[in-house]
Amino acid sequence: MKNSILLIAMLLCMFHVKSQQNPFVQWSFETNGKILSHPIIDEEGIYFGSNDSIFYRLDLKTGQQIWNLKTKSSIQSKALINKDMVYFKSGNDVFALHKDSGEQVWCYSSKDKQGSSQIDPWDYHSGAPAIFNSIIYFGLGNGELKGFDLKTGEIKQEILRTDTAAIKSGLIIENSILYFGDWNGKVDAYNLATGEKLWEHKTYEKQLYNTFGQINTQLTINNDLLFFGMRNPEMQVLDKNTGEKKWNYIEKAGGWISGDPLVHNDTLFIGGSDNHEMLAFNANTGEKYWAYLFLNNNFSKPLAYKNSLLFTTGDAYNVYGTSPGRGYLYALNKSDGSLKNFTTLGGNIYSSLLVANDMLYMGSANGNLYALDLDAFLHEKPNLKTKGYNSVEILDVTPSSFSDTLNISYEINYNTIISIQIKDLNEDEVIELYSGKINKGEHLIKWDGTDSHGNNAQDGYYFLEINSSEYYKKTIIQKQIPDNETK
Repeated sequence: MKNSILLIAMLLCMFHVKSQQNPFVQWSFETNGKILSHPIIDEEGIYFGSNDSIFYRLDLKTGQQIWNLKTKSSIQSKALINKDMVYFKSGNDVFALHKDSGEQVWCYSSKDKQGSSQIDPWDYHSGAPAIFNSIIYFGLGNGELKGFDLKTGEIKQEILRTDTAAIKSGLIIENSILYFGDWNGKVDAYNLATGEKLWEHKTYEKQLYNTFGQINTQLTINNDLLFFGMRNPEMQVLDKNTGEKKWNYIEKAGGWISGDPLVHNDTLFIGGSDNHEMLAFNANTGEKYWAYLFLNNNFSKPLAYKNSLLFTTGDAYNVYGTSPGRGYLYALNKSDGSLKNFTTLGGNIYSSLLVANDMLYMGSANGNLYALDLDAFLHEKPNLKTKGYNSVEILDVTPSSFSDTLNISYEINYNTIISIQIKDLNEDEVIELYSGKINKGEHLIKWDGTDSHGNNAQDGYYFLEINSSEYYKKTIIQKQIPDNETK
């Protein structure tokens, strides 16, 4: 009987660890929700939360589940390991577990549920806690900042703030000074020994639109400078002692510089959203070394590994339907930003990368936690034409809202095979407009608003997608029946 139970348990666990078509994938573990939290690892396990409200520990080498804990809210926070404990946040609730068994040691449950879930569709992360002496500090979605006894969960300190803006950034503590950013675009520094606020820096004077200016990235310190990303085309680097702006960089074409910063050997690497760029700067002076144009949007931290820089992206506009989108993994030469390799992998990937034992780990919006063969990925010599990289550009789509005919202008950078599709917001195909070989140059194709059966598609929003192997370009279009017509 015991052997039968053990066999069933093994089979159930193996059901989650699926083989993938991607040749680099060693194993994957499937959850029932998007994985937006940044995973963490120790010598044997990988720990992460999912939007299915479950916190998991998996075996680092095999992907087999060791334990899980069900909570009441989606888990988008990065956890923290301290000795034999792991700490994380689910909504405004804080948990402390034995990392080996998953047994709950203590839990703080907030009565105020404000900010317990995503504030908007692009609110992907809730930041990591930080430890000072025997206290662990968490920023909450209701603007509260509390310090808990590591062993008992007793509240030892509360930072009194006049602002109730959600604290979504990761916390960082250096020499008893706590730094964090909030949803109103402010960065604060507090002396934990006295509870005194040392300085406050507002990153903008006027909010240009509702989703502008929020800080929800990890903060990092290097040579007395404080680095962070935010929903702003201006990146600001502050003096950690005064909050004074020491240098900045403005993305003139717009787009948030929204990734988590990495400072490696005095070089700052940080990615963005609609600027579609990974940027490298002299961290001390702001001198721009290089910029790499990638596909889609970056909301996570790059990883420096030997002579490579690795990072992930996803389609930030794929929030209107049920599709998880499409994620990309990139490897660049760290010194000059030239491309080494890229691959598609599951859904949007907004979690930061981890590496251990030559394996690369990341979570995806399709609910899978992936482990990849890092050496194989870095040493593949990709045929970029076969992968379709940068083969297609959508030049113009007119009119912006159409009823009868949509004109689609696009450019092909070399002779290749493409597919042009109209999809609904769940990414189900409405009609394929073209599939086959096409020559280099500019082209025009039209959509008359009908589906594959010749019926008029309903008015509303759709995706226009042009595919070339692993590369694709996508934009949102609107079909709208004129007001003078009867619907």
